[in-house]
Amino acid sequence: MVLNGSKGSMRISDSKREEIESTARELGYIPNLTAQVLSGKASRAIAIFNADVSQYSTSVLAAQFLHNAVRFNYQLLIDTSFTRTDDEYCRDVGNMLRRSPDGVIVLGRLPSQALELIQIPTVVLQQYDMLGNRDGDLYPDLAAGGYMAGLHLLSHGHQKAVYVCTRIHSQTHDKFTGLRQAWQEAGLPDENLSVIEAMYLSEPVEGHLLSLIREGGCTCGLMSNDFVAARAMPFLRRNGIRVPEDFALIGYDGNAFAYLTDPPLSTISQSYDVISSTALELLLERIEKKESGCDIPRLHRFIKPVFFQGGSCGCPCEPPPVLGWSRDMLFLEERFSDRVVTYEDFIARHKPIKKKDGETASNRLHPHHQNNQRKEAP
Repeated sequence: MVLNGSKGSMRISDSKREEIESTARELGYIPNLTAQVLSGKASRAIAIFNADVSQYSTSVLAAQFLHNAVRFNYQLLIDTSFTRTDDEYCRDVGNMLRRSPDGVIVLGRLPSQALELIQIPTVVLQQYDMLGNRDGDLYPDLAAGGYMAGLHLLSHGHQKAVYVCTRIHSQTHDKFTGLRQAWQEAGLPDENLSVIEAMYLSEPVEGHLLSLIREGGCTCGLMSNDFVAARAMPFLRRNGIRVPEDFALIGYDGNAFAYLTDPPLSTISQSYDVISSTALELLLERIEKKESGCDIPRLHRFIKPVFFQGGSCGCPCEPPPVLGWSRDMLFLEERFSDRVVTYEDFIARHKPIKKKDGETASNRLHPHHQNNQRKEAP
């Protein structure tokens, strides 16, 4: 009873309990978890599938799961494979389930036959079928992120923008949908938005971007991820285009290196902390309710992003110290919480308001923007 932490009817004196625990330590005794699980005790372990740590954003999400699992007194079993056959998926799922996790979190897609093997509580993050239909619990709200970027670029007076991505017809195209929504609400035509799809260009992306800036009149851009944005800034500088004076840009994903670029990169953060915490809370709720199997009704909830204010968008931003010791953090929110704006606060600052005479005024401009608004071209 002492070794199992049981609260039975037998009274055990403090001296006897201390003697047993001391003897166990001296003998190096560790209770067999497998035997305890077989007798109905929780394993205090959660399995995560498809944590492809070779992809930066997924590895950061996995790290956030590791960070937050401690708060729930759970350990993680992480499956890091990604590309494999359906039979290999079924094999790996079976191997993971033999370790008796209390629940499973799935990142992305699992083949249906592999998912059917999981007869314990599950949470599915961002699951799509081959037609793009959603069938998961939680999704990062990519359209909201694109919308935030659009509102912010408009607040700096921009009217013509470019969206740079791998291909527009993908699961991430919702970013462009949100960007276009902001442009349409501002009464600007779709012709004022250009798209660069790197996968389908016969010419180099760099040359096409320069052409849109120099000849097409694009003064700002949303990059589909922070790596593209970080590579674009020195390229533009080498070609005589200043960021943000000549071309403002916003990245996506909220990667920790954003504050190291010159100027610091403004970016939309995926809110990995909220996503991982929400997923863990939902899974523990399903574990407690004993909701099992792949027939669990999915939540279909979108997690709103946040905005990290750097200087690449045109906002004033002090660069970080170049030299000197500092602890570099994996998540922007840990180091620069004062520069992170939640979705709700962001929308409150940027959405237009109606004046009494029916005209549309705007609270899009932050106080420190109002003296730096870009003049419209004649």
